[in-house]
Amino acid sequence: MLSSKSNSSRATLRKFIMSAIIVVSAISMMGARGCGNSGGDFPTEQAIALQASLDQSKADFGFPGGSLAVREVGGATWMGATGVATFAADVADGNGELNKNFFSSFFVSTAWAGSSDFSMRTYLYTRIGSMTKSYTATLILKLVEEGKLRLEDTIDDWMGAGYYPNSDIITIRQLLNMTAGITSYTGTGTFYARYTADPTQEFLPEELVSFARDSVAPNGFAPSAGWNYSNTNFVILGLIVEKAGGASFKELITTKIIEPLGLSYTSVPVGEDRAVPAEYVSGYKDDSGTWVDATLYSPTIAFSAGNMISTLPNMLKWIESIHEMKLLTEYSTNQMMEFVSMTTGGPLNGGTAGYGLGLSYHKGAVGHAGEINGYKVIVNKYKNYYFAVIVNTDSAAGNAEEVFWRAVRVLYPDDNV
Repeated sequence: MLSSKSNSSRATLRKFIMSAIIVVSAISMMGARGCGNSGGDFPTEQAIALQASLDQSKADFGFPGGSLAVREVGGATWMGATGVATFAADVADGNGELNKNFFSSFFVSTAWAGSSDFSMRTYLYTRIGSMTKSYTATLILKLVEEGKLRLEDTIDDWMGAGYYPNSDIITIRQLLNMTAGITSYTGTGTFYARYTADPTQEFLPEELVSFARDSVAPNGFAPSAGWNYSNTNFVILGLIVEKAGGASFKELITTKIIEPLGLSYTSVPVGEDRAVPAEYVSGYKDDSGTWVDATLYSPTIAFSAGNMISTLPNMLKWIESIHEMKLLTEYSTNQMMEFVSMTTGGPLNGGTAGYGLGLSYHKGAVGHAGEINGYKVIVNKYKNYYFAVIVNTDSAAGNAEEVFWRAVRVLYPDDNV
């Protein structure tokens, strides 16, 4: 049997070896997955202009850091970054706990360690917030294709009679396109009070639904009589897919979407797991001019409405996969893109803002944005390009959408967008 001194020595050695491996890995990834023209033949003038646009956005809006990826359909990819990924000098370990001095004697070029500001990189992990909704919607449609549910099924068909006011007539389709009339729990006072009391606490999906169900106005309008962006809708959808698919939301997303598409850097956290895989972008909130690190705030506030994690390259690959029908049939993809007006809930009829089944439409761009705990992201296809953006604050400075539109204007200077 080894002595405690021997155990301690071996533990120290393991830490040293692990640190060395991470140093080498970090340096390798900086070359393999770092900033710049990853396609090799992206037009130089456009690449320079895209980087300048990203840098100018940081200067104009004041976010700590951001990254941008652009891919021509069937062509080259450009990725760039600006600002810092973290202000922290601490290290977050695998359990999401702050572990100071773990790498104090090593130079580790990561977003989660070091004694000084760390520059943004294009390969870092991020929370993607409501971009998760496009995954949840795709999973629903995949289960429809497998004959396990129907878009015209009601909530009660899966969750039991009287689950929610109007749940006997609200359909899965109406949940997906936000015409169900269900109040968003994130807009209720009871949720806000509990969340702000301790942003790191765990919320169960049924608790999230109950905040809306028990509110003064659980429904804003009758099904299909209006439009309202509701996180409650997509939490209920997550509960439905677990029943229809016979597995957890994480398992279903992993086996039916992530693995088939090879999205190796995309994941679904479970339960109290607040950690973001190393290496990651820190998420910040602006508290009266001071950046507050919200990275380890609990993603359970969102469940299937917004709890997923990804990277800029995987985000770009995801929006490309949707539009190029790499997972769903053409019929299902067309269903996703049947947009209703984000004003009336009726037909879009040439309007500039619409919502489909987990996808949004705005001035010709089709994709989804996300926002959660110090992060803002957006993915879109606009004309002949795919775009992905990460900004590491969900405060007013985190204008990920405008970063995207500025990139569009670089490539399409004559478009009035």
